[in-house]
Amino acid sequence: MGRAGRAAGAVGVVAIIAAGLTGCIPGPPPVPQPTPAAPIVQSGAAAGELREGFVPAGGTSSVTLTIDERAAVAIGATSPDEDDLTMHLTGAGTDVESDDASGDLDVFEFEMQTRDPAIATVLEPGEYTIELAEWGDDSTDYRLQVLTSTTTVTAGSVAELEFGPGRPALVIATITEGDEAIAATSDIDTTLWAYVPDSDQEYWDDDGGGDRNPRIELIGESPQDIAVVATGYDRDESGTLELAVE
Repeated sequence: MGRAGRAAGAVGVVAIIAAGLTGCIPGPPPVPQPTPAAPIVQSGAAAGELREGFVPAGGTSSVTLTIDERAAVAIGATSPDEDDLTMHLTGAGTDVESDDASGDLDVFEFEMQTRDPAIATVLEPGEYTIELAEWGDDSTDYRLQVLTSTTTVTAGSVAELEFGPGRPALVIATITEGDEAIAATSDIDTTLWAYVPDSDQEYWDDDGGGDRNPRIELIGESPQDIAVVATGYDRDESGTLELAVE
């Protein structure tokens, strides 16, 4: 074999070795993906329990929520890693988003942080999707709780309700005039929170009714059903209260 032939053979050997080495270089590890979350069913035994899951970097994690009967629903999530979660609720004509919810809706088993999302509204029967993401596209763990109640309080009626840590009194309040008051009375210092979807307005009160009892005065709202959440001023307290729409 001449010099040219030996050179060509050497180049071929180098090319084969290079190709073999290239094939041995491992690629980037796969991005962890969340395990599909078990659906939450309103009538299920574990409906109100705390759920845990994972949001991948640059992605989302979804949970299916099935509402069997018209209900007031409160949904909250937190990141134990102190990341900034966002929440998007869709389905059955509903499209609601939350990034940094009001701390006045701190009614879940976990203590809400300033950048935690929460939604409370009235939902019709149907299938919904709760989609969680991280605002900066980081990966993060999450804790999620969904609370529901079919209790309805109409104008002139009173409901006696129980509340405790992670279990607020949650009702549908029927507004027929738009200027009603919602009041709670209890032996314990309590608070009231309400959301009016037509005006996208939140209301909160602590002692507006006197003697540590809350009272919300609606002004110029349209007739509709709204979600109302009542609980102890101290998140660790339990008790009973009477809630009225006046």
